[in-house]
Amino acid sequence: MTGQLPGGGPAGAPGLSGSARRAAGPAGTRRADTETADVRPAEIGPVHAGPPQTPLAETEWPPEGEGQLPFSLRIGVTGHRQLADPDALLPAVRVAIQGLIERFLGPGAEPALLVVSALAEGADRLVATEVLAGPDATLEAALPLPPAEYLGDFTGDASKAEFNDLLGRAASVWLARPGGSRDEAYERAGRHVVDRADVLVALWDGEPPRGRGGTATIVAYAREQGVPVAWVPTSGPEAPVYWYDRERAAHVEQAAEDFRRYNTAAIPEFTVRAHTERDRLEPAPADPLAPACASVASWIIPYFVRADVLATRLERIFRLTNWTMFLAAAAAVVVVAVQVTVWPQLNWIAAAEVALLLLLVAAPLVSRRQRVLDRWISYRFLAERLRSTYFLALAGAGERSGRGELRERSAYLSDPTEVWIQRAMEEVMARRPEVGLGPADVVSLRDYLSERWIGAQIRYHEGSARRQGAWDSRLFAATGVLFLITAIAAFLHLLGWGEHHGEASQFGLLLIVLSICVPAIGAAVHGIRTQSEFRRHCQRYERMAGLLRQLDADMSHAGSIAEIHEIAADAEQLMRAENSDWFGVMRFHDVELITLTSPAPSAPPTPDTLGDQLTGAVPASPVSRSPRARVPGRGVLVLGGLDLGA
Repeated sequence: MTGQLPGGGPAGAPGLSGSARRAAGPAGTRRADTETADVRPAEIGPVHAGPPQTPLAETEWPPEGEGQLPFSLRIGVTGHRQLADPDALLPAVRVAIQGLIERFLGPGAEPALLVVSALAEGADRLVATEVLAGPDATLEAALPLPPAEYLGDFTGDASKAEFNDLLGRAASVWLARPGGSRDEAYERAGRHVVDRADVLVALWDGEPPRGRGGTATIVAYAREQGVPVAWVPTSGPEAPVYWYDRERAAHVEQAAEDFRRYNTAAIPEFTVRAHTERDRLEPAPADPLAPACASVASWIIPYFVRADVLATRLERIFRLTNWTMFLAAAAAVVVVAVQVTVWPQLNWIAAAEVALLLLLVAAPLVSRRQRVLDRWISYRFLAERLRSTYFLALAGAGERSGRGELRERSAYLSDPTEVWIQRAMEEVMARRPEVGLGPADVVSLRDYLSERWIGAQIRYHEGSARRQGAWDSRLFAATGVLFLITAIAAFLHLLGWGEHHGEASQFGLLLIVLSICVPAIGAAVHGIRTQSEFRRHCQRYERMAGLLRQLDADMSHAGSIAEIHEIAADAEQLMRAENSDWFGVMRFHDVELITLTSPAPSAPPTPDTLGDQLTGAVPASPVSRSPRARVPGRGVLVLGGLDLGA
């Protein structure tokens, strides 16, 4: 599942973003239980989605950060409007925020902060102002009512001026859908704050609810949803109280670790790869798509290159570890067979067997501890999402999440691997540049997407299908040859070849060694073939290429921007489904620990009796589970259900 951005790879992963302050990212969020509308009233003024995008030629490229994923810790706030002494609560608020960061992102973490607030008087503004005083902080406003109507709930000109000031600083504004009572609107806004937040700071007196939409109601909702809560008691200067679900906290911490590990990985080849990908994507200078391609490429290429390079790196490590496991198991059998039959007096040779067995134990433990498989499939899944995102952005298809245009959050995902990918995509998409292509660009856009995206994917899948099929055929043939050699050796031994006056000759010893070693090697080769699932992947690639050819035919006949949008969305959906299927299959193919089962002790064998034991040991097929002769005093290596008879 690898390839370059424009020309190959299956159609289908923090927080630093030019700054070490964005080195971690936590979990996903919950879906709101009410339908909402994202509105930016005209009187509030314009807003922008992320930092301004500039063409590649106008800035130093690639940018700093080497594609590290951006991240902002989202802090929701709820609390009372009337606070006896707001300034006295500020130290506890600071402790609460820092406590949440340390509990979920680790000591010393300094993420950029984003506060989600309804901007009501009292607690909402107190926490929002405190967060905005820090570096790289942003604000999302969640309003229960239109601003003009909402202002009527505030007392005095100073309060209204403070509201307008904070609203003007908001990176985005969410407005609850109209309908129902005023209390219902406040409750909808409070629930939205919880749904958007990673953590919640609550300035609360601890009393039961006194009506709909109050602080107690929102705190209860947050706890039901599993959102970590820092309760700052308003009755006096007390230390914050923290509430969070232990299982969810573990997911938050794991997702944060995924972001940190992803962003801190060194990529020496990043600049070269980034320029290579940009060159592959650039159309001819005279092409009307050139400015749009430059803008979108400058945004997405750094993110894609990091994901693709890390995914490829981890894939190689995983494949090497897996193949080494199978071959080391076979090598252990070869070592003991040679030592017992040829040099029985040289016990020190067994040290090589011990080393190989230690390798068999250590390799899967290290692989799992480092989460090599999980990280590989996560990074690859993210890379393929980013690959498609480039072309979707050009086509103007897909949702765009940014300031003033916050989309509904996905439901909380219990798997931290999926959680951090979802969060990563949201953070990246929030910085998606605008692309203004019109009817005059239909032909250029259609041809570009057909050639650089869908056509490239077809070529990739066709080539991958051939390679996977070739590997499957080679390993199948090799397995057959190895077991045929075993059968011949056993048959010759059965006929008495290799014996002279009841003693095994050199040729006889060779037959014994072959009878022991070749089945083990054959089982290892078969295990590699089975674990890699070359045949299954070959069929998947062939099927995907056929489906993509149908979409390519549709794209070649698209006559409007709207048709291109629809076909591009269909292509992305197909590619994402294929990658999700791959994701689901591969996550259960981790490196397995080899088990050792010791037989009952017996007398040491002679070469002759050992040969007799091995005469009936040849399995009928590579996956036979029939009784196998064992070297007494040794164990039986079992790898992936295959008895390797050590």
